[in-house]
Amino acid sequence: MKNMKKLLALLLALCLAAALLAGCGNQPAPAPEGDVTPETEEPAPAPENPADRVVTVTDMSGDEVTITGPVEEIIDLWPAGTSSFFVMGAGDLIVGVGNNSPGAMNGWTEFFYPGAREIFSFGAVDPSVEDIVAKAPDLVIIHPTTASAGLAQQIRDMGIPAVNLNFSNYDEMIQVYTTLGEILGGEYQEKLNTWCADVQAKIETRQALVADLADEDKPVVYYISGQAEDLLTTMPADTIMQEWVELSGGIYASTMMDVTGNGMQGSNVTAEEVFRVNPDVIIVGGVNQHALIEQLQTTDGWKDLNAVVNGRVYNNPYGCFNWDRFGLESLLQLDYALLCIQPELAAEEGISEESMLQEIIDFYSYYNGKTLTTDEAANMLNGLLPDGSAA
Repeated sequence: MKNMKKLLALLLALCLAAALLAGCGNQPAPAPEGDVTPETEEPAPAPENPADRVVTVTDMSGDEVTITGPVEEIIDLWPAGTSSFFVMGAGDLIVGVGNNSPGAMNGWTEFFYPGAREIFSFGAVDPSVEDIVAKAPDLVIIHPTTASAGLAQQIRDMGIPAVNLNFSNYDEMIQVYTTLGEILGGEYQEKLNTWCADVQAKIETRQALVADLADEDKPVVYYISGQAEDLLTTMPADTIMQEWVELSGGIYASTMMDVTGNGMQGSNVTAEEVFRVNPDVIIVGGVNQHALIEQLQTTDGWKDLNAVVNGRVYNNPYGCFNWDRFGLESLLQLDYALLCIQPELAAEEGISEESMLQEIIDFYSYYNGKTLTTDEAANMLNGLLPDGSAA
């Protein structure tokens, strides 16, 4: 009997232990000492639906324009603006242009965006509103010369958003690219915001760098536009050319000469005016730069200028657009101009021909997604096409 009671007691203890173990399995594990219960994580925001986008911007004419829905098909009637799309890898958004000729889209444009010459061309910067509407774009960017004629409003009256996004200097480019980023959103907005921040930072650095230069230490810089094969075609004062010359510690020659006209192809000056100023540096842009540099070195009067005698004649690179004029690639101009105009200061900033080659490679890799070889970057720096030939 005594042994039976011991057995029953043992069985009861075992049952009780099993029950306790089973109950413990339903209890939450105790938090370690000092542990804080983690906060509930916020759910990740749902990705933006392009169809729900509504963006209101103010364009460069001061017009408030609302764009509803995705912006996937754009007509851009201004070549300088169109080039920005090719540079930042957004060429597929362009479904119509004013002109797709080799003059508007050069070999570098086709290098970065092989389909550039196949984009529909209206053959004019001011096509009929009916022709524009027939393409049913999500957005139209007008040519700046048509802004005063009210083309944008005529297009908007037909139910298609249209904006004037023109620029002629760095401040205006920052405004326009900020606006364009708001319109496009996503990766393009990120790239354009990066560009604006980089340009602003570089300008501030240059201003501080040249602030204490005495006038006698600033070379006089004569700029030849190179849009025509003419040594007397420059650009007037109060242009982006004066801006990057002065940011690079130079004196813009047009501020010292009688310059007439202010067309996109350039302005006129007389040889007598150039010889009187006798520039210390000559920078030649455009597709005619190599022919013009040869003229400078072989033409009486010109070959005796300080800049030619001292070997300070430079070509100006171009990609999808001319670095010296405007567009996304004008970011590169700020370093190139300093290298030409104040090489000692450029060296202090770590800017050299070798660093420019890497800067070119990094720039297009980030903005366009295409990585140039060193040879291709050198061809661009030397004002040549991707294969090393002159335009």
